[in-house]
Amino acid sequence: MRKEFFLLENIIKHTCGNDKVYYLPNSGNWGDALIRYGTLKFLQSVGIQYTELTNYHDATKLAQAESVLIYGGGGGWSKAYNHSIGMLNNIHNNFRAIIVLPSTYEERYSLANTVFFSRDLHDSKVHMRDAPFCHDMAFYIDPIPSVKKSTTGYFFRTDKGSSGNLEIPAENSDISLKGSHLSSVYPFIDSISQYGIIHTDRLHIAIAGCLLGQEVHLYPGSYFKNKAVYLSSIEGYYDNVFFHETNVNQST
Repeated sequence: MRKEFFLLENIIKHTCGNDKVYYLPNSGNWGDALIRYGTLKFLQSVGIQYTELTNYHDATKLAQAESVLIYGGGGGWSKAYNHSIGMLNNIHNNFRAIIVLPSTYEERYSLANTVFFSRDLHDSKVHMRDAPFCHDMAFYIDPIPSVKKSTTGYFFRTDKGSSGNLEIPAENSDISLKGSHLSSVYPFIDSISQYGIIHTDRLHIAIAGCLLGQEVHLYPGSYFKNKAVYLSSIEGYYDNVFFHETNVNQST
């Protein structure tokens, strides 16, 4: 994955030059905190000096012509969660340039002086052909040592991001709804690490499982995101991670 993150680093540094850099994370649930954590680790690792904006309203107060906004990656460009384009439309004139970190796109988007990165090489590229590919920023997190366990955890969505086609086990825990993008990732990872086998339709539960070296069974959500990221960044990179189209009770 190094070459894709190296490309991201080069484009960010070329775009930013010596200008002031702001980072605005995509708002979302606890899984989005994993994206934010990986992003902060990346920016610090490659030596990009930045100021983090904790909310959209902070960005609306800025009007610095010689500054660049790095907008956090995620799923805010889907039909179910389509908040990102509205926010950037309102504030893009406040910045010389905007870089949208690796995201999934269910439609085509265009914004002046904006570079969009795609986090998959498949469906998103149909809509955003010119968007450079880079892995989801959560993949920048180092592997996490964990003790192997034989227990099974179920972490399926209970919100509008669910496909509605999976039977949800009684012991299901939709922990992603228990935190936000600004929450600490450590309790999130710790909860997932209690199990050796994970079944989920939440992408960042699956990515956390990858980082922990667990056996992960990933299922579709309401659109193509999970399968597209699986094919782009999980298959061939992580062992014991499987994608299933069918119900949890029919898959393993």
